[in-house]
Amino acid sequence: MKTLDAAEVIDRLGIAYLQELSTFGALTEEVIIELLQHGRVEQLEKGEYIAHFGEVAADFQVVLQGSLAYYKRFEGHDVLTRYFRQGEQLGFDEMIGLIVRDGTDVAAEDSLILNISSSQFYKLHVEHPAEFGIFMTNLARELAREIEMLEDVIGKGTGWQGEVAS
Repeated sequence: MKTLDAAEVIDRLGIAYLQELSTFGALTEEVIIELLQHGRVEQLEKGEYIAHFGEVAADFQVVLQGSLAYYKRFEGHDVLTRYFRQGEQLGFDEMIGLIVRDGTDVAAEDSLILNISSSQFYKLHVEHPAEFGIFMTNLARELAREIEMLEDVIGKGTGWQGEVAS
């Protein structure tokens, strides 16, 4: 894992690219730049770990490029449950819910991520309340999509027998 200079990453990717990422959608250029400059941008090689099971979640990640695999701990085993792709966030639910990490995050391919700490998240709330509202909407929307995906997986895994709600 290599920490990169935020200004170089912004120059390389471009603001237009960053604004197209779902987590940053509708945020101003100023706020996106601030998030990258005050966060920690890391370059990961395939197979590198981001977070481990049992760690305290004091931050969350936004995938800027690449993809991350999430392995949920079930009965002592790590089970691959999903991939997080560019523009998506992971770990926000654990950070905001004060939940100890219940799985392990690994780079599924060479990737670029932004770590946003809980203190940086709070600072955004204080210094840019309107933008914070947009950011929260983006994060909530992504969590809603994840819940919908998980409901589909659960529904398919139940062996549905044609029962319907009346």
